[in-house]
Amino acid sequence: MNTARFKSLTWKQTNLVVFTALFFAVAIFIIEILIVVTTERQSLLSSQQELLDSVEQPAANAVWALDDNLARQTMEGVMKVEHVGSARITLDDNSLFVNLGSSRPEPSDTFGNLSLKLFGDLKQISRPLQRPFYFEGAQKEQLIGTLTINYDTRELTQTLISQLQFSFAATLARALFLTLVLSIVFHRFLTQPIARISEAIDKIDPESPDENMLPVSANHKDDELGLVTSKFNQILKQFSQTQSKLRKMATRDPLTGLPNRTLLLETIAVAIQRARVHKRNFSLLFIDLDRFKNVNDSLGHAVGDQFLARIARILERVVGDKGTVARLGGDEFVILADEIQSPTQAADFVDKLLIQLNTPVQLNEHAIHPAASIGISIYPEDGLSAEDLIRHADIAMYSAKAAGSNQWAFFKQQMTERAAVRLRTEASLHDAIRNNEFLLHFQPKVNIETGELMGCEALIRWQKDGRLISPMSFIPVAEETGIIIPIGRWVIEQSCRVLRRWQQRYNFSPPIAVNVASQQFADASLVPDIKQMALRYQIRPELLEVEITETSLMNDIELAISKLEQLKSAGFGIAVDDFGTGYSSLSYLRHLPITTMKIDRCFVTDLPQESAIASTILMLGRQLDLKIVAEGIENEQQLEWLKQNHCAIGQGFYFSQPLSLEEFEAKYIAPHNARILKLDGQLS
Repeated sequence: MNTARFKSLTWKQTNLVVFTALFFAVAIFIIEILIVVTTERQSLLSSQQELLDSVEQPAANAVWALDDNLARQTMEGVMKVEHVGSARITLDDNSLFVNLGSSRPEPSDTFGNLSLKLFGDLKQISRPLQRPFYFEGAQKEQLIGTLTINYDTRELTQTLISQLQFSFAATLARALFLTLVLSIVFHRFLTQPIARISEAIDKIDPESPDENMLPVSANHKDDELGLVTSKFNQILKQFSQTQSKLRKMATRDPLTGLPNRTLLLETIAVAIQRARVHKRNFSLLFIDLDRFKNVNDSLGHAVGDQFLARIARILERVVGDKGTVARLGGDEFVILADEIQSPTQAADFVDKLLIQLNTPVQLNEHAIHPAASIGISIYPEDGLSAEDLIRHADIAMYSAKAAGSNQWAFFKQQMTERAAVRLRTEASLHDAIRNNEFLLHFQPKVNIETGELMGCEALIRWQKDGRLISPMSFIPVAEETGIIIPIGRWVIEQSCRVLRRWQQRYNFSPPIAVNVASQQFADASLVPDIKQMALRYQIRPELLEVEITETSLMNDIELAISKLEQLKSAGFGIAVDDFGTGYSSLSYLRHLPITTMKIDRCFVTDLPQESAIASTILMLGRQLDLKIVAEGIENEQQLEWLKQNHCAIGQGFYFSQPLSLEEFEAKYIAPHNARILKLDGQLS
């Protein structure tokens, strides 16, 4: 791309001043010519009248006396006047009396033409000569002759031009001198400061623009150039401040002020280089706060943010100058411990860290008891890059979390292998959806008093390579990867299809309860999907019961109430599963449009020895007019306690384990249909 050739402002400015000065010099010269010519004409005209007045009387006397000597002397005196070319006296009969000088026409050249234009009308003057009054005492005028004087206007023009040439030269010299002076002044006071500003702009460092401010000349502090320079310096300062803020935003966590992932990776890379040179080890700790979601759900996000900021300060205080604390996001923190080189040192440090973390934190009127799971990776054994060290510490953290709260674990190779298994499981789940490898088993819900079938719960199974895979091995992976949403949609559709099958074959359909995971419940298409499938398979809404976990409800209570109200108004049953195992507030329970509440198996297992929670749930159910289902019933003692405390519906291995569709039909659906047919036959 062609760039325009640089042109100096001084050169442009000088040209402008020169042309302006010349223009005004020429204009002034033209005006001066007009003034001089006008003045010269007036002077010539006046001198001509004076000359005629002075020689009129002597000339008249000479003509009256016919004294040619007197006439000649008078004409010689006229010829001595400046610019007079010739003079003559003619008598009244037009005869020549006296003639002096040459009256030849001027040559037709530049001066001749110019003189004619300027003084053509003044080239010749004449005056009639009258008889003198003192003769014969008569007062009557009598023409006796004519005096004619011719002027050499060419000579007059030359003289005038000579004067004007000098004047023009002087004017031009003044203009050029003024141009030179103005150019020097402009260059000194305008162009040079601008050039210095341009040089200063070239020296500005984009990384730190406020280190090279533009110079402000003392001569321009109070003028436009000084104002522009000051404004530009102000912009540089603001730009530097903005750049610092952007750099901080790019490398710092806005909530805690800790380094973010970007800065952490850079810091780890530097630590790796230093450790490689000095042949040293260092440790990386991946920290995940336990039950932080419950803090957000129960106390609000504002308190949750305060809690995270407080945890950040605790971590910084414990680490001190031994390393760097960073926040990856959410409730995840990473500590780069430069001084911790061995597993023993790391274990001691983590134990002390957990003691500090477990100290209750007071936020407003709330006392929060923090807990954390920590994974540890060590350079270079557990990774040679920053990404590998963070990933392996993360894997170790999940291993620690699986062992319970406030636990820590080192990274081991088998953890990586387990992560690879999870990745393979995720891929296999996608294939399972496409290949229709899932199937449903059904566990009955029975009337505890009579043993009558009240409904069933649909439980998913994965049939792969001729064997059934337990949900415990793939449901957590499905929930973490989001595949649970299409799987849950398949469960709902398959349950609707089974209900339609039972209606058509047996004319009997007990309600089916389907479990909805947290991610599925949060999905916007859940309610439309359920309504559409019920309509497609022509089943009554009350035959399908949606089981929601307590945690799903508390993620967004307002949204949960809205969705549940839509389902309930459409006629679908709504059950709260695992009630009492979470951290929800009981004050929300009365606002939830639910129809059924389930007593979790962990509370049923403790019956009848530990019965407080089960009793409370039963009491709440009666007060809120809800159906209560006790799940996980396995022995007679549990069943008897539930009967005595008026729990209506039970579910568990005591009655039946989950059965395949064919087994469930044969055991519960077909006999019921047979009894109906038998009753119909007896009535007929």
